[in-house]
Amino acid sequence: MTVPTVDITAATPIATVPTLSLCIPTYNRADFLDYLLAHIARDCTFDFPFEIVISDNASTDTTAEVVEKHRSAGMDIRYYRQPENKGSLPNYMTALHRARGRYVMYLADDDLLIPEALSSTIAFLLANPDVVASYSPWEMYDDLTKVSSGNFYDIEDDVIFRPGQEMDLLSLIIENHIFPETVIYRADAMRKIVGEPKFCFWAFSYLANLAAIGPVAFRKESYYRSVTGSSVAPNRVQAGNEQAMTDWDSYRGGLEYFIYVALHRSRVTLNDDAKRAFRDLVDVFIETRMRVALRLWMARGDCERVYELICRLHYLNPPSAAAVPQVEKLPLLILAQMLSRFANGIADVDRVLLQGVDDGQSVASLMRETGLARHIIVAPLSDKIGGAGLE
Repeated sequence: MTVPTVDITAATPIATVPTLSLCIPTYNRADFLDYLLAHIARDCTFDFPFEIVISDNASTDTTAEVVEKHRSAGMDIRYYRQPENKGSLPNYMTALHRARGRYVMYLADDDLLIPEALSSTIAFLLANPDVVASYSPWEMYDDLTKVSSGNFYDIEDDVIFRPGQEMDLLSLIIENHIFPETVIYRADAMRKIVGEPKFCFWAFSYLANLAAIGPVAFRKESYYRSVTGSSVAPNRVQAGNEQAMTDWDSYRGGLEYFIYVALHRSRVTLNDDAKRAFRDLVDVFIETRMRVALRLWMARGDCERVYELICRLHYLNPPSAAAVPQVEKLPLLILAQMLSRFANGIADVDRVLLQGVDDGQSVASLMRETGLARHIIVAPLSDKIGGAGLE
């Protein structure tokens, strides 16, 4: 939903308005924030004024001290601390709405920038002042090895979509598997968006609303590095991976929202064949995301979640499910993991007794590998002795 502009920023003399606000939400990640701010101070020299806006979601670590250290060194930082943890999206919106810049962008506290490309994007926006948002792919970057593994998605050429061209924009999204997350907003346009979507992925719903306000651009050059291997914490779990493992239903909701909004604005009513065609487009997009999630769950060794995804993939496209590597080995692994988790979760269980199992030792080994607690013994039913067990 778009609303009239909500301006909650303090009055600022025109001469001091930054061109760009780098908006950094954070929570209990002082070491990451320190590394990012040092990167900006060292590597980011721009020919336009910029500020850093940090929204702290009630951190209990040394975040405030890190901010003060860099502010004392001369960085233009505006720091806002939530009185209590508000959740990720309100903290994100706080940073954006408290910004003073003509343009605003989100920057995760554990990611990095590509300064030259960011300068190029700002130059593009200044040359096209009617554009309300400029989207770009993000680069996947291992900061441990200083090696890029390429962009998350790619497009062939820069393109601008004007209000009324939403269906062309949808085609670009579907064909190039675009996630419109890395974006620089024109601040006055961004402030018309204040909703917090729950069932629709925010990036698609925000894009749908912005596309009604003015032109939106998609550029092929990446200015944003999503850090896959961190120099701060090499074993950290990347938030983007966690999202990719669970959020495909939200992605579906976002695409369906976008399609509805585009059709409603165009005053188009679909016949049954056209509805099926749109559903098929969304299914193809989501199937791709589910396959990504499947690979991530397999890498984590979570066979139960893998099984759930295979079932859903089989419904969408049976050949896709059949192509899962080593799918023939999954049934026994799934059974072992389900038993392990069940035993771990029942109070006062100290043994699992197996009945009708030819190779109990192998099953016991699999259960241990898939997470059975160390204090729980696995034994054949014939070995049943005192204690609390499961049969």
